[in-house]
Amino acid sequence: MLTLRDISQYLALLLLLIVPLAALTVLWALALKHLPAERRRGLLPAGCAMFAAAALLFGGEWILERFGLAWRFIPVWTLALLLWCLGWAAGIITARYTARWVRERRSSWGDPALGLTLFCLLAAMFMGTILGGFWVLHKAPSMEQVGEYEGRTVVQAGIPWDGGYYLYEYHGPLIRGEGPFEWSESPYMENLKPVERALGLDLSAGEARTYLDTHDGFLGDGVLYAAAAFPGGSLEKQLVDWKPLPLPPEAERLRKMAEDGAYPIPPATDGLYWVRDEQNKADPSDGSHIFDSDRGSYNCALAVYDRESRTLYYYELDT
Repeated sequence: MLTLRDISQYLALLLLLIVPLAALTVLWALALKHLPAERRRGLLPAGCAMFAAAALLFGGEWILERFGLAWRFIPVWTLALLLWCLGWAAGIITARYTARWVRERRSSWGDPALGLTLFCLLAAMFMGTILGGFWVLHKAPSMEQVGEYEGRTVVQAGIPWDGGYYLYEYHGPLIRGEGPFEWSESPYMENLKPVERALGLDLSAGEARTYLDTHDGFLGDGVLYAAAAFPGGSLEKQLVDWKPLPLPPEAERLRKMAEDGAYPIPPATDGLYWVRDEQNKADPSDGSHIFDSDRGSYNCALAVYDRESRTLYYYELDT
């Protein structure tokens, strides 16, 4: 059942957007029809460009949805900004030529027609900016990041108002999957700064494939997991203090624990590893006591550099 609030919203939409847009379209067509070609330069290109941008943005989105796809951040914001600018341009030109057409007919309605056109323009742009802004923020709320997740290329987008991160299927630089298939309170892909701090390395040359941080709560318990590729093996020269693979028994047990928890570290044999046991105050780099029976929690980390794939894996566990 419609409420009074619903009715008022529909009336505002009708009077401040639909009717003004329809009136501007009619005035644009009349001026285009009745003014001589030399007296209406710019009127046709401005209107056609605006309609084309609207068709590409909204019509394109509608067509993509039929195939389970959607525009990505850059097309949405670029087309929306272009449509907003073209809307102002087409509206101002329409107002100008409408007044010219009415006055050339020696009508006393020239000034009222200009006033009505300007009102329709301001109303349509005001309401269109508000509703269009909400639509754009719903479709593309934040900058996206492309990376690898569980062996496939994905698009990550953050949602500022719910503090979460969503993963979408990657379908190229302009298009992604319509609906997210994964959600997390922390980003899946980031700039690897937390891993940099933990390892004391410069990872700026890495290409983050997977990033997941579940640390939360008062005690900060959780898991930090990351995988990043380093083209050309640029990372290895920094790993001067790392030990050669294979992993020793305790570190291998930690690797399998990570794998069982869906944080895969491949069992590489050619590469280097680093282990940290924060509960071993005597020597944190000695990971041989991580699973001592007298411990009630874990505060440890394992990093493995696979020389064959030139990939760094990092797994940090806090309980």
